[in-house]
Amino acid sequence: MGYGRPSSGPGRGAGCNPLAEQPHKPDVNWTHFHSLESSWRTRLLGELSRRFAIPRCAELFFSTFPDWTQCSFLEVGAGNGEIALRIRALGGAHPPNYLVSEQFREGVHWLRSQGLSTCAADALHLPFKDRAFDAVVVFDVMHHVSDPYQMARELVRVSRGRLLLTESNGLSLGRKLMELTPGHRAAGERSYTPWQYRDFFAATGYRLVRCAIHPFLFPVPGGVPPLLLEPLIRFNRAIEKTPFFRWQCSNVFIQVEVAR
Repeated sequence: MGYGRPSSGPGRGAGCNPLAEQPHKPDVNWTHFHSLESSWRTRLLGELSRRFAIPRCAELFFSTFPDWTQCSFLEVGAGNGEIALRIRALGGAHPPNYLVSEQFREGVHWLRSQGLSTCAADALHLPFKDRAFDAVVVFDVMHHVSDPYQMARELVRVSRGRLLLTESNGLSLGRKLMELTPGHRAAGERSYTPWQYRDFFAATGYRLVRCAIHPFLFPVPGGVPPLLLEPLIRFNRAIEKTPFFRWQCSNVFIQVEVAR
């Protein structure tokens, strides 16, 4: 499918540093949260992750980048690859030129074992040239890093001005309460408000053309009985469009354009 050989794709042409096989040691030991079979997201959400959260992220990718077949992409912090694999599956015969990165060694091995073109990289110090990719996508990473301003600068630097992120919603009471639990605290999670996310990108030094932020995903931690799964999915679709209450969704998706 032209999508998964580590020796091809943007990994070398974009300036991926071959010495980045041993990236900086992360603050969080992600092997405690991710596995090849199940990501931290899926462990938290259960079947709602597979049936709604992952497909919704893939939908956002295709709706944000209608010209995806002509673009090169970097996904930062791909975890065990579940969203990248869904994007690849939906891409059919014409998948995008799509490179994934991960910081921890086991994650790099997991991603490569699934045929994904992969580079080891720290989200705060991406080993790529300026403007290496048409667009950069990030699913649930920024709220884990120590310096979101630095991460925003790096995302903009290696892109040609187009970004898609999904992130934790700092306006959600449920989300803030979840961050007080031992598991979320161990994962270093810190959610931010839409104004803070916008500020991260406004402070990159480039002119911010667009920063659209929309809420999505109203989870039930730990999963729900099978009979309640379809109603919960329908509820999730509806609450995204419900005034006021939609801002109690636990996540937001962020579409950014900067002048490069």
